[in-house]
Parts: sequence; C-alpha cells; structure tokens
Amino acid sequence: MFAPSIRDQGYRGGMTILRAFIRSLSVSQEQEPAVRFETEPGRQMQVDWGTMRNGRSPLHVFVAVPGYSRMLYIEFTDNMRYDTLETCHRNAFRFFGGVPREVLYDNMKTVVLQRDAYQTGQHRFHPSLWQFGKEMGFSPRLCRPFRAQTKGKVERMVQYTRNSFYIPLMTRLRPMGITVDVETANRHGLRWLHDVANQRKHETIQARPCDRWLEEQQSMLALPPEKKEYDVHPGENLVNFDKHPLHHPLSIYDSFCRGVA
Repeated sequence: MFAPSIRDQGYRGGMTILRAFIRSLSVSQEQEPAVRFETEPGRQMQVDWGTMRNGRSPLHVFVAVPGYSRMLYIEFTDNMRYDTLETCHRNAFRFFGGVPREVLYDNMKTVVLQRDAYQTGQHRFHPSLWQFGKEMGFSPRLCRPFRAQTKGKVERMVQYTRNSFYIPLMTRLRPMGITVDVETANRHGLRWLHDVANQRKHETIQARPCDRWLEEQQSMLALPPEKKEYDVHPGENLVNFDKHPLHHPLSIYDSFCRGVA
C-alpha cells in the first residue's frame, strides 16, 4: 500500500527486499519460558495410549511413567477398551511393585465422561475407573487442556517407544517374514525395558531411571492383596495346588492371621 510513496522518495528495490527489511525491524514477541513439571517420589504416574499400527491388525501400546524416576512400563494390545486399560494398569503396578498416589490422564473416553461436570476441576470420571482407583488407592487426575508440559513425560515416552523400539523391531523382523503382533511385541518389549529403556541415562533428569526408581519405589503405596477365587464343587474339599501355588506375598498371610485373631 505504501510502495508508491517510497518509490516517489527514490526507492528502486523490489518488494521481496522491502518485506525482509520490515521484518528485521519488527520486535519479536518473547515466548513464555517452559516450566518443567516435576513431582516428588511416589506422587504421580502418567498414562497414555500410542498407536503403532491401524487397520485389520491394529497394534496399540499402553505407556506408564512414574513422574520422579521416569521408570518406563509398556504393554502392547489390539484394542483400547476400558477392560484392557484396567488390565494394563494392574500389570504396570505389579511391574513397579507399588501404586502411585495419583495417575494423570488426558481426555480419553475410558477415563473421563465429562470434564468440569460439577464445577471447574470437578470431573465426571468413568465409574469403573473411579471404583478401580478406590480399590488400588490412587486418585485419577486430568492434565490441563492446552498445557502439554503437564503430561509431556508420557507423551515423549510414546514417541521414544515408537522410534527406539517398535520401528527397529519391525525392521529387523520383517525380512524374516515375522509380523510384530501383540505377543511378539510384548515379549521383546519386556527385554527392551530391562536392557535399554530403564538403563539409559535420561536426558532431563541426567540419571538412569532404574537408579532413581530405587528411591521412588520406597514412596509408592503398597499393592493391595489380590483377590483369590476358588471353584468349589459339592463333595469336594481339595485345592488344586497346580492351579493355586503355595507361594504368596507375606501380606496374604498377614490378612489370614488378622482373620483368625
């Protein structure tokens, strides 16, 4: 719009040069510095889903990361239903040997039915998840919308799992005619967690997750005793010890003692 006026004043350059000169004079808006969101040991675990493959043979990965140690747990599935989500949680808690005080999620439908349903920050959670949290001892939490840094730990671990585990595994097995299905991914995944993911030096915390985990594990809530169900038939009072081994956690025997005291 003002090109004719500056040409009247003797400017003979092109519009590209003019635009570049104007951009150099503009004051760049300072970006808000990113604040790293850290939690104390045992307080929080972040959970998310990642999709490795869609189509007729989908492959999804459940990812769980305790916030302090960055210890990683992954589990591959062929669906993201609620029952699968709960099973993955139980397996993650067994893997970690404890339960955090809270678990942070995004807006997945199997977790929250309505955000801010009752008032700001008071959400309507999936009733099965809410009951599961009461059973295990953790409180479900939702990350703040448009604040990716509050759940960035687990989102980065989804990408890390894809780039450092799934793609290399798929590339290695494809020439052999082997498809990375759920069973194959989980078998190799556990080995990768033990040998690579939790042994590496984490760039953010400048420590190995397995080392920080020794500290965080002491602050986790104890796993509640697992409920044992036995099939009882008329005229039978024998227990199938092949199905129900004699080895139990000490907490099981403590509960037995309290019951007969």
